[in-house]
Amino acid sequence: MPLNSMKKAVTTGGVAERLNASDQLVRSAIVRSQSTNTGSVYVGDATISSSGPGLVPGDSLSLRADPFLNLFDIFVDADQNGDGVDVWFIEYA
Repeated sequence: MPLNSMKKAVTTGGVAERLNASDQLVRSAIVRSQSTNTGSVYVGDATISSSGPGLVPGDSLSLRADPFLNLFDIFVDADQNGDGVDVWFIEYA
């Protein structure tokens, strides 16, 4: 179960984007709002928007599932274009 990481920048603030472009099954993940962000980021399903609770720069969210979760099914939105998240995850084998 290797530990991996990735970054995701939101192209257009106000438009939710998939965290990963293809299926990526993981046991757990930590999603952290990048410290250089100028606004909040929002993490959730396809309906996520800035009306939900957000992560201010440097805040993180821990995601776990039994037996796995798919990073393809997680969406990220941001207040500002180019803001994003860092993600660390343990692959599901």
